[in-house]
Amino acid sequence: MQCERLKTLLREWYQEVRSFTLSPVKMMELVDRHIKHCPICQKDPDLPLELDQLREIIRVPHTVSTSQESVTEEPVYLYEEDMSAEEEEEEI
Repeated sequence: MQCERLKTLLREWYQEVRSFTLSPVKMMELVDRHIKHCPICQKDPDLPLELDQLREIIRVPHTVSTSQESVTEEPVYLYEEDMSAEEEEEEI
């Protein structure tokens, strides 16, 4: 990690995560926001690997892009009441 500002921020944010005043997901959002605006971070070739290691340490799942998200249908539940009504209709 080449950016001293990011190192400092990470230390501060990590302490907040450990004290439960900042969620790990929010911490990673703040990291991403910093990287978008920091030319040093944008040029750092090792940063993605270091961020993966950080995610493992603070147990944050990797973000899934919207194109990779699968759309799941809502499950249909059959209750005993519904089944008895359906069975009655079938018998008639």
